Amino acid sequence: MAHVVFLRAANVGGKNVFRPAQLAASLSHLGAVNIGAAGTFVIRDTSSAAAIRRELVKRLPFECHMGIRPAKEILELVRSDPFAGVRFSRDLRGWVAVLAGKSKSQPTLPLMFPNKTAWSVRFEQLHGPFALGLFQRQPKGFVFPSNSVEATLGVPATTRWWETFGRIAAVIESI
Repeated sequence: MAHVVFLRAANVGGKNVFRPAQLAASLSHLGAVNIGAAGTFVIRDTSSAAAIRRELVKRLPFECHMGIRPAKEILELVRSDPFAGVRFSRDLRGWVAVLAGKSKSQPTLPLMFPNKTAWSVRFEQLHGPFALGLFQRQPKGFVFPSNSVEATLGVPATTRWWETFGRIAAVIESI
């Protein structure tokens, strides 16, 4: 079964810098495909998540949390169309945070950050190992979904925009 790898805090702000294309090339024996979002790869080989994690740890020049999910979970999520009816724009985007472990709490959703009247991040639902919501651009300040999810659930998470999940699903479906 194929898997999808989501590295947390890779190539962000000059920290944990690596070359995704080179990493994918070094994992060619696993059929790695670089999705183009920092630290997101489809692994087409049928190796286990643990084996994939070991391969990544050997090759990355830094330690990081990572979410490794079976490709079928990504396809199920995309096919469920969790943002049906939402009109995305430059100022409104969907996001998905991949959890690196089990949630330590079960919050009452939705939650809005920094507050209900001027929210940037709206945490709307949990879907298995995924937290989902909306990001709304605000004129002042910036709240990133991962920070809100991690603070709420007590587990590391890494966020990708919804359109990235569409690209991931297209690669998986081409296998």
